[in-house]
Amino acid sequence: MRRHHSLLAICALLISCNGANPPTALTAAPIDPGSAPNPAQGRTGRWVKTGYAVSGTVALAIANGVGRLDFSNDFTIAQTPGPVVYINSTNNPNTGQPLRIGILKSRQGAQTYTFQVPSGVTYGWVLVWCDPFNAAMAQADIRTP
Repeated sequence: MRRHHSLLAICALLISCNGANPPTALTAAPIDPGSAPNPAQGRTGRWVKTGYAVSGTVALAIANGVGRLDFSNDFTIAQTPGPVVYINSTNNPNTGQPLRIGILKSRQGAQTYTFQVPSGVTYGWVLVWCDPFNAAMAQADIRTP
């Protein structure tokens, strides 16, 4: 009987954690990569662990309402549940002016995201966030060129 109660407690904990609401954020509209700005014109940051092991860099370039994120060839992040890419004015997509770029394409290697960007926002952070648990995975500070 004791084991049954332990299993119920574990199941309840998993269900309650998995029921977290993801950040409320605008979702970026993807754009044809042919209209993307040159990544050399953007800002680059190094990935830092906020919840999961991560390495590599990311560059964000924005021009004429179009954004382009480029993850480096050496990008890696530990196996994670529900990874979503955001850019934001803060390092937490629950605050600031977050823009949900989309589901992380791959846990390793180079990848590019091209999308529409709202005007009037200064983005200083790129984030990989666990939407199912509303938890930080990794961040890159791109506030300085």
